[in-house]
Amino acid sequence: MGFLLRNWHLKLSAVLLATVLYTGLVFSGSFSDAEIQVRIDQENGSRDSYVLSGDLGFVTVQYRAPNEVSGTIVAESFQASVDLSDYDMERSPEPQQLPIEVSTDLEGVQVVGYEPRTARVEIDSIEVRSVPVEVDMGDVPDGLRTSDPVLSDEEVEIRGPGSVVAQVDRAVALVAIAASGIDFNEPVAVRPVDVRGQPVGLGQIDVDPESVSVQIDVEPVETTATVPVRPSLDGTPAAGFALDALAVDPSFVTLRGLPEVLEDITEVVTEALSIEGASEDQAFEAALELPEDVRLADGGDPVVTVTATIVPSVSSRTFRVGVACEGAGDNACLLGLEQVSVTLSGPGEALSTLTAGALTPVVDASGLAPGNYSLTPSLPALPEGVELMSIAPGAIPVTIVAPVEPTPAPTAAP
Repeated sequence: MGFLLRNWHLKLSAVLLATVLYTGLVFSGSFSDAEIQVRIDQENGSRDSYVLSGDLGFVTVQYRAPNEVSGTIVAESFQASVDLSDYDMERSPEPQQLPIEVSTDLEGVQVVGYEPRTARVEIDSIEVRSVPVEVDMGDVPDGLRTSDPVLSDEEVEIRGPGSVVAQVDRAVALVAIAASGIDFNEPVAVRPVDVRGQPVGLGQIDVDPESVSVQIDVEPVETTATVPVRPSLDGTPAAGFALDALAVDPSFVTLRGLPEVLEDITEVVTEALSIEGASEDQAFEAALELPEDVRLADGGDPVVTVTATIVPSVSSRTFRVGVACEGAGDNACLLGLEQVSVTLSGPGEALSTLTAGALTPVVDASGLAPGNYSLTPSLPALPEGVELMSIAPGAIPVTIVAPVEPTPAPTAAP
């Protein structure tokens, strides 16, 4: 105390002189007023607490500075801060208004005022607890089956504001299963979620460990496909016969197997079935030729019934034949054409036995007086199953000529 009082009158005189000089400088116009935005810092924070309100923003500082230094003043020339130790943790985490303190270290610069005077602060105490880890595989591709996931850590520890930590139900590891069916064995980041599966506390909660190793065995699972059955026939029916229809029962079968095998199967073929020389219907119990590792979905024997309907073959044949005239009596019947084309249809076997001589068309000149006519030819009876398709041309020019009267013998002269 004696040191402070020593030469007190000289010290008081110096203070008064400085005040007078400062006041003189102000009123002499060598100072100017201005304002600046200064970021508010947080001081005396605790490791056991978390500032929910985050960044406290800016304060507008009004200051007075000598003209010779006013151009060099920046926001960093001032310190604005809130003392977090003033927060009443017993009322946590409700919002509280804490005072803002503003100062400067610049000589000759005076803080005149600032706004706002307080900052809204929310602080919560830090809580730590363990939550289970759940694997979310999303939609597994069709045709694949997965085992239960094996985790390096069944639980993780979460640390953060108590009000946020209380919302966490579990930690989720998102896994994507490849359509190729490759086993999954990778580290996966985990994230806290609430009971609805929504993310919680992004940027506020620390997770330890941040990722877990997930191992999932993936294997193909059998599926089904329905495809048509195609009979495989060998040989041809007997001469004069043809295959009229082919029936399969069932005509479609459902197969079971791995997806990559079934995707290339568009039909199933039976074993080879012979109809060589057949002249009547044929029925077969035919085995299906299934690819390896493929079977019928119902587990039954791969056998179908195949029925081949054999009928006489129907074909056509054209003959070039002469024409005969009948019924002219004593008159002469002169034909304008020597030959016509006769086309028949019927079983090939029957047609093959016919000859042109047995197929002579006839025109009927019965009752016709001498003159010129156009007559339609007709055929005699045909073998059973054989039908006339056409005679070309369909009309034949015919001339009927009366017989010549005999000339009387001359009488001898007396």
